[in-house]
Amino acid sequence: MDICHVPGRFPVSTLRFGHVQQNPGLPRYQTSPYWPYVAAAGGLRSETDPSGPTYRNRMFFLGMGFVAQFFAQELKKQGWVVSGTCTSLLKKNELGEMGFDMYLFDANEPEPSTLEIMKYHTHVIVSIPPVVGIGDPALQHRELLRSSLMDGNLQWLCYLSSTSVYGDRGGAWVDEDYPTSPASELANLRLVAEKRWLSLGDDLELSTQIFRLGGIYGPGRRRVYNIVDDDPAPREEVFAYASDLIEKKWPGRIKQSASRSESLIGKGGRRGEKRVSNARMKKELGVRLLHPSYRSGLQSIINHMEEAL
Repeated sequence: MDICHVPGRFPVSTLRFGHVQQNPGLPRYQTSPYWPYVAAAGGLRSETDPSGPTYRNRMFFLGMGFVAQFFAQELKKQGWVVSGTCTSLLKKNELGEMGFDMYLFDANEPEPSTLEIMKYHTHVIVSIPPVVGIGDPALQHRELLRSSLMDGNLQWLCYLSSTSVYGDRGGAWVDEDYPTSPASELANLRLVAEKRWLSLGDDLELSTQIFRLGGIYGPGRRRVYNIVDDDPAPREEVFAYASDLIEKKWPGRIKQSASRSESLIGKGGRRGEKRVSNARMKKELGVRLLHPSYRSGLQSIINHMEEAL
């Protein structure tokens, strides 16, 4: 997967996760399973790269959650200035100790000064999920966002979404050209948020991308890529395999009831829902998967855990 120089602005774009190895001869970012997708989709480079832009790259995460922290840590290693928001003072202090400039953000009563900070960044990733009954919390303040970003340095806006927008396809394969059809209220809210963030990006004349957790629109064109492995599997199958690995490595560690296991699996684990194709990702982006199946991925995690212990 290329990590290419960004000549200017990006077009509109949407991440489906898996582990990747870059093309031969290019850098390998394996410390996070998420970093390569952001880097390749956005063409991100650090200020230390002689072929990169002359300004200092500054990334702002609107919602520095679990996934966003993977991105943030890798960007910081590459020389980026990284800032973001969180909702508690404890989290703000923890992330501040990691070297991030953090700001408290309450979507119900947002501080204009916090949104004002965003315009001093070159890139923004939005990772606050929508809420049933509310929608996207940040987009409740669209006009405030628009006025805060209108005259800033922002060039690139990314929204983290989900493959749930495809809906239930009865086990059929879906690719990037397949129409979206959300099967739940939350998935529908995701799709609505995607469209509204894209619209905001267009309104501000920004390059906007949407990463569907689990396709990316490539740089320079409106195109989606499904970032998934080669082995679509129902959730219960993945949990069962993980449990078996743990039981073999550390007997007696798993002590949960059958009902608890079923609640973890949930209804979303049915094999009949959909299978997402990654053919375009491999053909056009040249991605070679480090872990083509969840089996090798989980085994790798177990191995790393054993080394840590």
